[in-house]
Amino acid sequence: MKIFTQFLGWLILAFPICFKGSLKLNASDKPNVVLIYIDDLGYGDLGCYGSDDIPTPHIDRLAKEGVRFTASYITNPPCCPSRCALIMGQYGQRFGKYGMSRGLPIPEDRPTLAKFMGENGYVTGQIGKWDIGSKAQGPLQVGFAEVAQTPPKKKGSKYFCTNEEGKTQWLTDYDGDNIVTFIERNRSTPFFLYWSPEAVHSKNDEAPSSLTERTTAKGKRSKLAGAIVSVDDQVGKLMKALHKHGLSKNTLVIFSSDNGANGSEEGSSAPYRGGKGSGTQQEGWVRVPTIFSMPGVIPQGKDYHKQIANFDFYSTIASVAGLPIPKHCDGVNLIPYLSGENKEEPHEYLFWLNNEPGDAERRHLIAVRWKKWRLYKKYAKDDWQLFDLVADPKEENNLAKKHSGIVSQLSAKHAEWVKTLAPLGKIPKLARSDDRIGTGHGWAYAKK
Repeated sequence: MKIFTQFLGWLILAFPICFKGSLKLNASDKPNVVLIYIDDLGYGDLGCYGSDDIPTPHIDRLAKEGVRFTASYITNPPCCPSRCALIMGQYGQRFGKYGMSRGLPIPEDRPTLAKFMGENGYVTGQIGKWDIGSKAQGPLQVGFAEVAQTPPKKKGSKYFCTNEEGKTQWLTDYDGDNIVTFIERNRSTPFFLYWSPEAVHSKNDEAPSSLTERTTAKGKRSKLAGAIVSVDDQVGKLMKALHKHGLSKNTLVIFSSDNGANGSEEGSSAPYRGGKGSGTQQEGWVRVPTIFSMPGVIPQGKDYHKQIANFDFYSTIASVAGLPIPKHCDGVNLIPYLSGENKEEPHEYLFWLNNEPGDAERRHLIAVRWKKWRLYKKYAKDDWQLFDLVADPKEENNLAKKHSGIVSQLSAKHAEWVKTLAPLGKIPKLARSDDRIGTGHGWAYAKK
């Protein structure tokens, strides 16, 4: 009888997921959500994505107990625009973000993911890097109720901080302690936690031997590997805390990255080419590792090969929470696709238009993804290049002349999409984004 009751409970929860609308759930029925967004983590930098020199057992376990996405995309890289699209649930170009444009406000006429969840009965928490919106739009101002303050950094250091006891601590490890604190404090209330560590953003040369020695990575990559091992450790802390409080089966965990690997840190985009820094027009710049895990809702041990985008996270989270997807969202609820109920493509086409005037030239990208094809160019004046990513994942054989019909089809679709976008936003000057969180120990709370 107990097994039937549990099954019925999940059936009720899953039922609204199949529809654009949704059933209302009581507070006790609402699942928790943890969204983990790593900085510059490459497609080939995790064990579950083929890395043989960086052990990531906890992240690998998430993949084993959930779904591993093999075609998960960031449509507006790098860090700042990627995060803005994530929290708004739509293409950043819909609100004038066509490049880094750090300091450009996110719109206030539509709810952020945090505000949406908070207005629907969730305690919302944020830990780590922010880098979203204007100087006036810190996490407390856009919907987060509880924000972990940035601890004082050790003099001359980026990744070592001073904790409450006055001791030096690795910043990522400090984040993990805050994750546990947040869960323990809010274990009896539905919560949405967003953790985005500074790691593994460059430079990782401070990674201590206690981390690097746990990997077999060589040279400069060993430092990156150490930083990734530390991220994995914190995922382990998260999973242990959820299990301790009986929340594992009632928590959706999403793990992803804000853009592809940083080549200067010897990050891996394997089997693809390119990444952050150099090769930013290639696939490795925009395809990222992504994992969903939630027993009873997310299938276990499955790979999903159809293309999705980071703005799908908002829509999926809303649906799992039994809430209607806001009309402004470009994303879709991915659960029916993962379960096999919907066998179509979540997005037949995905688009890129990163052409902000004054932005670094290396970040300019105009592109379309459709089925096995990738069409792209750097500037509007350039000729289109077309690649078959199945036969040619490293994009070495330009097929634009051979398949001119596909070039015409995809470029026309891109032109149609561009007509739906907002004009370029006005970009104000902005101080370092961490200033909007506040430096200190403990937590800051939104005014009620």
